[in-house]
Amino acid sequence: MSLSVTDFGTLDQAISASALIKQNVAQLTAETSSGYVSTDFAGLGSGAGPALDLAQQIAAGAVLQNNADSAGMIQQTAQTALSQIETIASNLASQATVLETTTGSAPTLAASAQDAMRQVAQLLDTQVGDVYVFAGQDSATPPVPDPGAIASSSFAQAIQQAVSGLVVNGASATSAAALAIASPGGTSPFSPSIEAAGAQGEVDLGDGVRVALAPLANTNSNATSTGVAITSTGSYTRDIFLGLASLASLGSANTGDASFLPFVQGIVTTLQGAVSAANTDIGALGDRQDQVSSAKAELASVATALQTQLSGVQEPDLTQVATQLSAAQTQLQASYQVIAGLSQLSLAKYI
Repeated sequence: MSLSVTDFGTLDQAISASALIKQNVAQLTAETSSGYVSTDFAGLGSGAGPALDLAQQIAAGAVLQNNADSAGMIQQTAQTALSQIETIASNLASQATVLETTTGSAPTLAASAQDAMRQVAQLLDTQVGDVYVFAGQDSATPPVPDPGAIASSSFAQAIQQAVSGLVVNGASATSAAALAIASPGGTSPFSPSIEAAGAQGEVDLGDGVRVALAPLANTNSNATSTGVAITSTGSYTRDIFLGLASLASLGSANTGDASFLPFVQGIVTTLQGAVSAANTDIGALGDRQDQVSSAKAELASVATALQTQLSGVQEPDLTQVATQLSAAQTQLQASYQVIAGLSQLSLAKYI
């Protein structure tokens, strides 16, 4: 007996059908094992486009969340440093008022002021990682070139030279000379780059929202310094350096002169004004921290929503998959039986 073409065709069809069922079983088994419809976008079929778009949105959001995290750390560090600077300036202003009744403490106060200058300079060079928080966009350059040597810097020496003429020139002229030295265009304690073209750092939080980070070391961020051109340079950090350098230049030689107390009172006024302006910037910095925190929470919420949508495309209903897998396995066993039966039938016809 010969085997007909029809017999071979029926057997081939059964084998092809079984292969398709086997592929389906393998796909459903992979989904059950991995928890995903496919491990790549190509395997998602019509869902590939939406899944790719969602993944890109999630990645972009992650960048913005990292921006917010970094901004938060910078702002918190800056606020802590500014608070310490404000405290130092406030304490030295209080100590200077003692000179109104006890001029003999001037040398001790001068030593304290020198130490305070170094502390303030070091705080203005505060870093988060490799970023100098008060350096603005030029974040790799320290705002104060050599904090440990600021008491002997050209700035401090220029102030000392002006104060040394107190007895001869009087309080008003000495104060004016010191103010000119500390003002923009004078002898700066700051790095040339921040003085030349300093720009405040900002963070991108998406949707065109940019938030300023820490103030520049040499300028105010939100505060307005009062007494500009009389007792203030217009920058509270400059004013603090001016006040501290002036106190550091005092000695026993000029305490008995009539100009001494008026000069000291001017220094106290300068420092107190600087403390007030610093407090304003500290408060404004806190407001920006709140803005970043709110943006961070919103970004996290959006990320969760996008991930839920992506999961809806990428992740199958495992209960449904288990039902389909069971059915497909049953079909596969049945196909094997059909193939076996056809094979026996064809062999019998052949014999």
